[in-house]
Amino acid sequence: MKTVSWPIVALAALAVTAGAAAQSSDDDTVLPPVPKPRFTVVDGDTVKFGPQLVRLFGIDAPERSQTCDDGQWRAGALARKALEEFIAGRPVNCRLIDTERKTNPPVAQCFAGDDDLQEKMVSAGWAWALPAVSKDRYVPEEREAIQRKLGVHAHKCMPPAEWRAMIRREALRREQGG
Repeated sequence: MKTVSWPIVALAALAVTAGAAAQSSDDDTVLPPVPKPRFTVVDGDTVKFGPQLVRLFGIDAPERSQTCDDGQWRAGALARKALEEFIAGRPVNCRLIDTERKTNPPVAQCFAGDDDLQEKMVSAGWAWALPAVSKDRYVPEEREAIQRKLGVHAHKCMPPAEWRAMIRREALRREQGG
């Protein structure tokens, strides 16, 4: 397995340092350091390192616009916020596992420090385990979250795959004039 490290701590300091170095030099032959790619959380199971999307391995979190409880509870936005809080400004290291077949981004098991981000999301009820993909990894954590009614398991939420299929059916029906 290939391990890729994308630190997110001190990126602002790096950008400030690069800017200061460029301003303080009158020598046109000195090139300022290139800042590292910007890290962002896209949603509860996707992060972005610069332009590169990376899907978190073995889990499926609510989509960004997904709601539960008949539209009253914003599961997607809350899952995204939870992942940001689990990272908490720490460096994120990811181990490449596979490439997603549909959209082609890398699928990686990611850690913030020693914390397995996938495990944290499932344990807190912000994502569902994908046992077929992960060979049952994260299933015990999901059972515990269901039992404790955490996150999505405390609300009327459909798994993201079902929600995406419903959205596609609705779009097709509108497209066909029905």
